[in-house]
Amino acid sequence: MKTVGFRSIVLYLLLAAFLGGIGFLVVSLFLQGDKWAMQPYNGHIYAGDSTVTLGEIRDRDGGVLASTVDGSRYYSDSETTRLALLHTVGDTEGYISTSIQYTMRAKLAGYNIITGLNDTPLNQLGNDINLTIHRGASVAAYEALNGHNGAVLLYNYETGEVLCKVSAPTYDPADVPEDLEENAAYKGAYLDNTLSSSFTPGSIFKLVTAAAAMEKWPDSWLDRTYDCEGSVEIGGDSITCLHGDVHGTQNVYEAMGNSCNVYFAHLANDLGAEALQRKGEEMGFNREFQFGSVPISKSELQLSGANANQLGWAGVGQYTILANPYHMMALMGAIAKEGEFVQPKLTNNTGFFNGFSQASSRKLVTGEEARALKSLLRNDVESYYGDWMFPESMNVCAKTGTGEVGEGKDPNCWMVGFCDSSRYPYAFAVMVEEGNGGIESAGTVVSAMLGALA
Repeated sequence: MKTVGFRSIVLYLLLAAFLGGIGFLVVSLFLQGDKWAMQPYNGHIYAGDSTVTLGEIRDRDGGVLASTVDGSRYYSDSETTRLALLHTVGDTEGYISTSIQYTMRAKLAGYNIITGLNDTPLNQLGNDINLTIHRGASVAAYEALNGHNGAVLLYNYETGEVLCKVSAPTYDPADVPEDLEENAAYKGAYLDNTLSSSFTPGSIFKLVTAAAAMEKWPDSWLDRTYDCEGSVEIGGDSITCLHGDVHGTQNVYEAMGNSCNVYFAHLANDLGAEALQRKGEEMGFNREFQFGSVPISKSELQLSGANANQLGWAGVGQYTILANPYHMMALMGAIAKEGEFVQPKLTNNTGFFNGFSQASSRKLVTGEEARALKSLLRNDVESYYGDWMFPESMNVCAKTGTGEVGEGKDPNCWMVGFCDSSRYPYAFAVMVEEGNGGIESAGTVVSAMLGALA
């Protein structure tokens, strides 16, 4: 009897394992079936004689960016559009893994959990996707990069719609270069710099240092002044302002407008590494962000063990700090909206499988900090950069940055900001590799992009 009982237990366990496995398979099929069906190793799907037809991808005005004709995939008639939007639309081979054509390929193909990829009255293959992208702004931004590599992002911080998303280096998906794998000019072309890369931020990080001061000294941060003679010795080594400029005695508004390294190096050391680290993480550094189903490269901040000189350089956005353009755009949107940003999106298509989930937490600064930072950013444009750079009535608030990268290379040039305008609720982040300066390089891109949206 004991043997029979033992065998019964074993059979019950095997039955439970079998049913559990079946359950796991069914759940996995429900959640992952679309991805399984559209894997590149399913060669019959991508063959020239395939019966699977990918739908059209269109811009916000209905312009066709990608379509299928007689089994072949075609892209926009404009070469510049194809180059500007490669990392947004995608390529036929699926190398751009962050693109719509890759991440939403099951929806484009018309995959259905019941019928799969079979063309039936219940499931018509070839679903179209309408993007929020503004083609004119994207082309203007790409042309303004003027051959430089970089990243350009702009979205509506009220609705979350991404209007401009450009990454370079790029290539033409309709005429793929034969030397794509060997030519150094295309190195990194498969990588979407707006989502999957992080860069030395330079002076745009001074917004974090200023916010840390607001948190630590809420009643006196505006009253703190420091003297700048063009350079200062901190921790046994010098910290210098760009071009060695002498700024004299300054408050935070003047130091932000002048982008004074000496001021913010002093401020970082008075704050201390712990306070600056905490505020940076509150504002999104070392934090995971998602853009639909795509994980975003983290902005990195690690000040543990930094000496006084390193902490000074960290306060001005150097040392080992890295910033991601998507995160910077989201931070600008949060400052524009009293501290909380609206989740960015590339499509208004709805449905369980659209892949555009909401972030778990979108609070990056307090409402009071957001208002103070907005005032600093508006003063930068109004008193230092000049409103003449941007279309009339956009009321742009912005900060430039020059991230030194060493190795004999010219700096990463940034401009981040937003329009404080109900008519133009746009937040943006622009980074130009090996540029000539924040205003000269990144500012030119922002000006062209906003001009196309005016």
